[in-house]
Amino acid sequence: MIPESMKDLKKAIQPICVDLFCGAGGLSEGLRQAGFRTPLAVDFDEHSLKTYKANHPETETLCEDVTLLPASKILEACGGQELDLLTGGPSCQGYSTHGKRKEDDPRNFLFEHFVRLVGEVQPKWVMMENVPGLLTFRGGHFKRLIYQAFDEIGYKVEAKVMVAADYGVPQLRRRIFFLATRTGVPISFPEPTHGEAGLFDVQPHVTVEEAIGDLPLMKGELRRDGWEYLHPPSCSYQKYVRSNCKQLTMHQANGVSEQASKVVPFVKEGFGLRSVPTEHLPDRFKKMRRINSGELRQDCTTLYHRLARNKPAYTITCYFRNVASGPFIHPLEDRSLSYREAARLMSFQDRYQFHGVSIARQIGNAVPPLLAKVFGKHLCRLLNIQTFKQRVEKIDKHLGEEQ
Repeated sequence: MIPESMKDLKKAIQPICVDLFCGAGGLSEGLRQAGFRTPLAVDFDEHSLKTYKANHPETETLCEDVTLLPASKILEACGGQELDLLTGGPSCQGYSTHGKRKEDDPRNFLFEHFVRLVGEVQPKWVMMENVPGLLTFRGGHFKRLIYQAFDEIGYKVEAKVMVAADYGVPQLRRRIFFLATRTGVPISFPEPTHGEAGLFDVQPHVTVEEAIGDLPLMKGELRRDGWEYLHPPSCSYQKYVRSNCKQLTMHQANGVSEQASKVVPFVKEGFGLRSVPTEHLPDRFKKMRRINSGELRQDCTTLYHRLARNKPAYTITCYFRNVASGPFIHPLEDRSLSYREAARLMSFQDRYQFHGVSIARQIGNAVPPLLAKVFGKHLCRLLNIQTFKQRVEKIDKHLGEEQ
């Protein structure tokens, strides 16, 4: 039976995904760009869901604790169609390398409910994203638990640590991805598309300058609205982030504290505290500069770090508004990154608007859309699905022959 409209027909042939722990929607956005349709997205944070819904109005959003989510809601959203992909990033603070690790943190075991839903819904493929610290915490204890849980429900699983910069994201973000399947198809991961200049057959990493170089310097107007772009897009990445967007928004940043103002002006581009003359360091840092041999210590290297324009950024965390917390000083100005600058370094397009409170957290916790897009295209190949464009072209041709 042919659907009543081409829109319905195209919708029917798209691979479908359900996004658990969806946050602001970075993962769904990348999968959308790869050709997936997401009929349902679930998260417990209402503010992140406001952002998600504003940017994905076609998706049903559900504000619910995944530990209480019945599989029937996922199956209902799929409308009788077999689910191609169930994906999500269960909260990971318990074994994150940032802050104190807590073995008994209940967030460590959210993956159990994720796996429970996999067993009940039986998607063809599963993708789960998390922090690399999961691999090493207690000698890989949680990794073994995850492998065992998938094995018990009949899914083969593999894991790999991916660096976002190797897939076109201007950020050295490291995350572990688990892929699992019941299809019998061998599990593989996408090959890098970007890398160091001259290495292999890949494009150069996208730099901070390419990512934000067309955004205006603030010159102290940190809360101003209504900025204009400095110039037309000057590289392919700027063309990508500015696609279908005419107005620059959310270009507001934080200044620096009184203490930070005594340090930040002396931080050289591409360096952190080590580049600051000793006499300008706060007392608490002076004792940390050298060890017994007289050599500079190797810790705290990204505190008060100023990004380099000719390299990718370091990992954008939820704390990018605080220059004292990590590598978040603008390359040329003594301020934090703006919301839009951070979103670009995560590979969100400028049309993507963030709503509610804790916008920095929404951005910092997201999966970079371009990384998700690469995974989406790779999964389409594993699903043996032609690209959406190719399939639509065939349907267009078929309907034309019938007329």
